[in-house]
Parts: sequence; C-alpha cells; structure tokens
Amino acid sequence: MNIGQGLHSWYEKIIVFLRRFPQTMRIRPKFSSSFIQSWYCRNWDYDRWLEEYRMLQAIGIQEVILQSISDTKSHFAVYQTNMKGYSSHNVDMLETALSAADRTGMNVRIGLGFNDDWWSVENQDGKWLAREAEANSLIITEVMMMYGGHQSFTGWYIPYEFNPLMVLTHDQQTHLNGFLQKIAGTIKLSSTKSIMIAPYYNARVSGPVTLTFWSHAVRHVLKDTGIDIIALQDSVGAGFNTLRDLDEIFAATKNAADEIGLSLYAVSETFEGNGNKSRPASQSRINEQLFRASPFVREFVAFSINHYQNGNEPVQASGYRDYYRYYFNK
Repeated sequence: MNIGQGLHSWYEKIIVFLRRFPQTMRIRPKFSSSFIQSWYCRNWDYDRWLEEYRMLQAIGIQEVILQSISDTKSHFAVYQTNMKGYSSHNVDMLETALSAADRTGMNVRIGLGFNDDWWSVENQDGKWLAREAEANSLIITEVMMMYGGHQSFTGWYIPYEFNPLMVLTHDQQTHLNGFLQKIAGTIKLSSTKSIMIAPYYNARVSGPVTLTFWSHAVRHVLKDTGIDIIALQDSVGAGFNTLRDLDEIFAATKNAADEIGLSLYAVSETFEGNGNKSRPASQSRINEQLFRASPFVREFVAFSINHYQNGNEPVQASGYRDYYRYYFNK
C-alpha cells in the first residue's frame, strides 16, 4: 500500500525511530476506554455495574462506550423510551449504568440507535438515511431530557461504522456526510459533549480503494459534520488487516483527521476470529497493535476488555491478568 504524497514525512521518521527500540524500552500505550454491548449488560443491576467499573478502573480505563442503546429496526430500546411504536427493556440499562458511573467516577459515552440494515441498504438511499437520522434525533432529545443531568455522561457515539466499500463514489460520500451532519447537528443543539464515530479500513477487500483515496474519502465524509473524534478500528482481530498494515492505515487516516480538525483514536481489537468463534487475543499481539498505532493517535479504545479480557468472568481472568501486568509493567 502507498501512503500517498499528502502524508507528512515525519510519520515515517517516527516509525523508524521507534522501531530501533525494543518494546520494553518504549513508553507503553494503554487503553483509556472500552466498548460494551447492551446484549451483555442490559440485565445488570447497580451493584454489577459497580463491579464492572471497578474492574476497569484497576487497569486505568476511565470510560465505557455503550455501543448502542436502541435497535431502530425492531423498535426496541434499553432505556425507558417514549418513542411511538417502541418497546423498552424491563431494566433501564442506561439509568443503571449512569448512576453507578456517577458513584465510581467512571465516564460513559452513550451510543445511539442502530439498524443492522446499514450493512445491506445502499447508502445512497436517501429515504432510509432520513428515517434513521430522524429516529436518532428523537433518541438524542430523549436522552438529553431524561439522563442529561448525570455527571458521568460525558460523550456520544454514532454507531454507523463506514468502510471503504461504502465510500467508493462522490455521491456515496456526500450522502453519508449529510446523514452524519443531521445526527451530529441534533446533538450540538443541546449538548457540548464530544461525538465519536468508528470507521474501519479493510485491506483485504478494499479493491480499488488506495490509502490515498481512503484519506480523501474520510475527509469528505466527516468534514463539517460536527463529529469530534475518529476512532479508527484496527480490524486486526476480525482479520481485515494485518499488524504490518497498521502503520500506513493509521498514517493515512491521521492525515485526513488533521486536515479537518478531528482527533484520531485507535480502536484496538482484543479478540481474534469472527462472530461466535471469536476468542481473546494474546497480550503479545495486543501489545504490537498498541505500539504500531501509537505514533498517530491520542487515545486507545479497547474492543473489548469487557467482552474478552474481563476480570469478572472466570474464563477471561487470565487475559485480564496479562493486561494488568502489562499496564503496571510487571
């Protein structure tokens, strides 16, 4: 892959410099956030959330990202929604998670609604995008009204991930830009909290999409949307990218982020395999993911300590201990 002429030459110099030193001599990049999915935690009570937060805080994680709080396809929410035609889970997951976070000092980034038709509907379908934007506008309004007073509520997450095959044409990029402008614009009307989105590059099936093209597409899709943070998924766990790909992918994405004034974070996948066959990744591989992205990003997000290295899950406890030792340099 070619980084492209637009990338700053000092990125490459940093990479060369860092690789002269063994990992044991480098500053250790560490996770500050972790994603958690509602299917796993929506039945938790207050005490169970406290337990989870304390487990995360013991390894320096100060933010959880609730990936999504509503299914806009099945019209279901994990909070007490009043949206017409929607049903609610019997436990108000959002209130419970925020209340426990208030107690422990944890930060919570709230993910919006999501419709899994996103992966199959042509993103030039203006009517579909408009319906999704409207549903999320209603969710945003409710969340601010019902939960906006929680001190732990410190950010937003838009769960509509895009990849190179979704941005092949100028029209596709323009449609996505308008869609994201509508959602982020609604947030900005009543909130000053930062907004994050997590796209990903797939080196295996990206076809004609070079990294130069990807950098251009990211700029066009996200420019002037009001989004603050690009949390780029490294996609190593899913097998879309290799460790060797990461330097150039993050460099290209940082070039785009810098040009439009967004912060770049890394979402490091702490698993390997796909779907139901996923399993925790080794700490040695996670180390390499963190070190390779570190010259380009401000923060690291795990996907996911909660799901793959959870100290509260006996079968995952060894992975948690491995990261604990890494975090404390033991």
